[in-house]
Amino acid sequence: MKSLSYSLSFLSSAKFSRFGLAPFRLLLTVSLFALPVFCASATDDQGADAQGANGEGVDAEGANNASSNDISAKEVERYTVTAERPYYNQTLNSIFPQYTYDKSNLVGSPHINDILLQSPSVNLNGQGGQIQNINIRGFSRWRIQTLLDGVPIVSDRRAGASVGFVPPSFIQGVAVIPGAASTYLGSGAIGGAVDLLLPYNTDPNLQIGWSSNQQAQDYSYADYAGNTDWNLSYRKGNNGSDAQGNTLFDKFEQTALFIRHRPENGVLKEAWTLYSDNSDIGKSSSDFPEDRVTTYPENTHWLGKMTFAFSNIFSGGMASSDTSSTDLVSNLWWHQSTLDTHILRPEDRINESESEALDFGFDVGSNARINNWQVNWQVQLMGREGVTIDEREFSLVSSASGTLVGESLLNETLSSTGSSFISELAYALRTLDASETTVAGIADATRSFGDTSLAFGGRLDWQQQSNNADDVTNTNISGFIGASHILSPQWTASAYLSSAFRNPSLTERYFSGETPRGTVLGDVDLDTEQATNIQASLSYSSNALAGSVEVFRQKINHYIERTTVSEDVQVYSNLDSATIQGISYQLDWLQSQAANRSQNNESDHGYWFVQLNGAWIEGEDNIGSAIADIPPHSQRLTLGYEVSDVRLFSTLVYRASKRDIGDGEKELDNVTTVDIGAAWQLNQRTSLQASWRNLTNQQYYVSADDKAAFAQGESVQLALTFLL
Repeated sequence: MKSLSYSLSFLSSAKFSRFGLAPFRLLLTVSLFALPVFCASATDDQGADAQGANGEGVDAEGANNASSNDISAKEVERYTVTAERPYYNQTLNSIFPQYTYDKSNLVGSPHINDILLQSPSVNLNGQGGQIQNINIRGFSRWRIQTLLDGVPIVSDRRAGASVGFVPPSFIQGVAVIPGAASTYLGSGAIGGAVDLLLPYNTDPNLQIGWSSNQQAQDYSYADYAGNTDWNLSYRKGNNGSDAQGNTLFDKFEQTALFIRHRPENGVLKEAWTLYSDNSDIGKSSSDFPEDRVTTYPENTHWLGKMTFAFSNIFSGGMASSDTSSTDLVSNLWWHQSTLDTHILRPEDRINESESEALDFGFDVGSNARINNWQVNWQVQLMGREGVTIDEREFSLVSSASGTLVGESLLNETLSSTGSSFISELAYALRTLDASETTVAGIADATRSFGDTSLAFGGRLDWQQQSNNADDVTNTNISGFIGASHILSPQWTASAYLSSAFRNPSLTERYFSGETPRGTVLGDVDLDTEQATNIQASLSYSSNALAGSVEVFRQKINHYIERTTVSEDVQVYSNLDSATIQGISYQLDWLQSQAANRSQNNESDHGYWFVQLNGAWIEGEDNIGSAIADIPPHSQRLTLGYEVSDVRLFSTLVYRASKRDIGDGEKELDNVTTVDIGAAWQLNQRTSLQASWRNLTNQQYYVSADDKAAFAQGESVQLALTFLL
C-alpha cells in the first residue's frame, strides 16, 4: 500500500511550475468563451437533459459491439443513460459499420494501445516503449486524430500523439473511425481517428496489477459520490527484456487522477478533468545503448472538458410544422502538456529539450429536422498557444581527473566504459516558438428513403500558423457523401466518398533542431496535403453472427514525407502524390447463451465466442516507390469460452513479412504470436484475471521503423479487482 499512499499524495508534489501563467491564460480564455453562451441562456429557467448535438443520447458502445462482460447490470444501465457520443458517430454509423473495442479479452494491459490493436485497421508505429504511437490503414503521425472523450490530443513529436499518458484503467473502450474524417475533425484526421471512451463508475473498486517482464506494478482506485466520479492510478515498470533476454529501455513511472462531475440541473451538463504525471520514461529503440540513450525525464498532461446544453434558444414560433430544433450544445476543452527529452550519444554529446503547449477549443452546434432530413451544424474554434521547444547541447570531454559532471543518466551509462567525461555547454536555443488558430463551420444532413440511408456534409476551415518571422494562412474545404442500402434483414451494403486535407504541422513548418533521429529541418513553404478517399463495405448481422468487409482507396496529393539528405540530417518535403489502398474485414460470432439455457434449463450453461479480423494494405508514391508507415498484412483470431464465473480466451496474431519499405524503414519477417488468458469471479466482490502474453516467446520488431526495438518476450500478467 506504500505505492497507493504515494498516489494519494501526488498532487502536493506535482511540478506545476512548468505551466507558469498558462492556467491563468486558460481561465481567461474559458471565461471569454463561456460568457456569450451563458448570456444566451439567461432566459432559460430550467436546465435541459444532457444530450448529444443531435439531441439523442446513445450507448457509448457501438451497435455492432456488445458491452464488456465484466460490467455489472447496474453499471451498464447508468452508463447507457448518461453517456453520449458525438453526433458525427451516429451520422457515419448510418452509412457504414462503426465498431468499438473493450478490455474484456485483455489482462493487466501495459498500454492503452493493446485495446486499439483489436481493430483490423490499427497497427503499432514508431520505435516502441510507453510513448508508442499507432497507425490506421497506413496513416500515422499527424495524419490521424486521437481524442480522449472528444478532446483532441496533439503532439509536436514527429512520431505523432501518444496516449500512453492515460492509464488503461481509466478507459472503458475505444471507438475507431477508419478513413478520412476531416469534415468533422479537421486537419489531423486525414487518415481517420480514434476516440478513447472514459468510464462511468458505479461501485467503489480497487485494482492491483503485476507484470513479470517489466516487474510492473499497477494500482488504481475508482469511486463515485452522487454525480461525481473519480479514478486514481499509480503505475511503474522497470526495463523489460526481449525474447532473447536483451534489455529493453522501456521503463516508466506514472501517476494520474481523473474527476468527472455531472450536475443534476443547470446549463452545465458535464465537467471533467484529468492530470497525468509521467517520469523517467525510457525510449525503447534499436539505438540503445551503443548509439543513443533517449529518456523522457518528465511528461505532464492536464486536460479537461465542459459540456453545456441550452433549451428554447431557437423557439419563437418562426419554425414551420415540418421544422423542429433541439437544444444548443457547446463544448469547451483544453490540454496543457510538457515533455522533456534527454538524448545521450556515448562519448560524444548530450542533447536536452523542453517542450510545452497549450491546446484549447470551443464549439457550439445544434440540429433541426427539415423536410424529413436530420440536419446538424457546428462552429468550431481551436487554438494552440505557447508551442515552444528549448534545446541545449552539451559536449562530452575526457577528464583525466575522472570526475563526472552532468545527469545521473550520463554517469550510470558511461561508468561501464572505463572512461570519464565532463559536460560542457555547446549551445542553448529555442528551436520552435509558434502558435496556431483554426476556425471552422460544419454541416451535415441525413435521411432514409425506405431501405436506403443517405448522408452528406461539408466543412469550411480557416487556419493561421505563426512564428516570430512568418504567418501562413490556409483555407480548405472538405466534404463527404455516403449511402447505405439494406439488401435483406441480415445484409447491408454501403459506400462512402470523402475529401480531406492536412495542413503541415507547426513542427514540419518551423522546427529546426535535434531529435533522437538526428538533426531535422522544417520547411515554411510546405503545401497542404489534399486527399480523396473512397470506401465500400458489405456487412452482415444476425443474432449470433456479425461481420463486415471493407475495401478502401485514398489518394493524397502533396504528400509530406521526411527524407534523409545526409547522415543524421533529415528534411520535410512534399511528394507529388501517394496512394494507399487495401481491404479489411471483421467477424464476430457469439454462441447463443439464451438458446442454450432454454434447451437445457440451465442458467450457467457455457458458450463460445470468436472474433476474427485482418487487413491487407499497400501504399506507394506517384513513381511507384513504397512510402513509409504502411503496415504488414496481419490477421487476428480470438477464441474464448465462458461458463458460470469463468472466462477463458486466447488470441493468435499472424503478421506477414514486409519487403517493400519506405524511407526510414527496415524489412520485417513474418511472425505468429499467441496470448492466453482467464478471468475468475471469485465471489461477489473479488475477481482475478491472469494472462500469458507472447506465449511462444517470439523475437520480432514492434514495427518496420528502422529504429524500432524488439517486442517484449513472454510475460505473465495478474490483475485483482476488489469491490469496496
